[in-house]
Amino acid sequence: MLKFFCSSLLVDINARQICISQQVAKFRRSPEFEVVPSFPLDIELDATDFGLQWQSVFTNYPDRKGLLEIVLDDVLVKFFVLAPPSHAQSLKDFHAAAQMRLETLFNVSSDDWLISADWQSNKPSLICAIPKTLLAKISGASKKSGQRILSLQPRFVWMWNQCKQRFLTDAWFVSVGEKAMTLGTFQEGSLRLVKTILLPEASDDVWLRTQLQREAMLHQLNPPTQLLLAGRIPTTWQYSLLRQTSQYQLAKKDLADSNTDANALLKSRVGAAS
Repeated sequence: MLKFFCSSLLVDINARQICISQQVAKFRRSPEFEVVPSFPLDIELDATDFGLQWQSVFTNYPDRKGLLEIVLDDVLVKFFVLAPPSHAQSLKDFHAAAQMRLETLFNVSSDDWLISADWQSNKPSLICAIPKTLLAKISGASKKSGQRILSLQPRFVWMWNQCKQRFLTDAWFVSVGEKAMTLGTFQEGSLRLVKTILLPEASDDVWLRTQLQREAMLHQLNPPTQLLLAGRIPTTWQYSLLRQTSQYQLAKKDLADSNTDANALLKSRVGAAS
């Protein structure tokens, strides 16, 4: 309920940068375009220096002491899918199985990661693991700055929650960031695969189609009846895939793309005025 009546800052964090935008309360009309400021932020800094850099980012921001909705770049977290463990009787059993799978898949200690999931007892669950050190830095820095964290989600989850109402049963979903995309595949209504794939410097529709075909063959999946694209969609994808067939649909553009749209709109207006 608090989120409905209050405005908040959407804080988009990747390894070297932080982008901040104003999230306006739902009963107010938001602007058509909003320029999203970006600032340097190095997540590899120790907690003290990270906190100082965090404070410097928000120093001149109007609503720096308020509510934050934090989105983490997918390359900062780890995703995997967990089928319901046999003989599991409690949430503790599910969590233990997720810890074992995390360690097996990524060769890390589960003690260093916070595991969260949409725990499902009758179908596969989406598991997300976030480094505890990163969470501690963000929590400490925001608390020292007088801020409250309303939510903290990976980009894929944040995008998915806003797009899932448009989903068909056997659709696939791609959330695109600056340097990677995260693919979620579904079959017969169940999640089958979540995988983060680094983007090459130049990726076109051929590259994307190849990745989709490869994952389908590797995991014995049927090609998607629908592919929803969300995030920072490369221009080459938009001109090729989205205009060729209704199978590929743009579900939601990334915040950073608002800058591009805003600049394009301003240029068009300036041109018309002159």
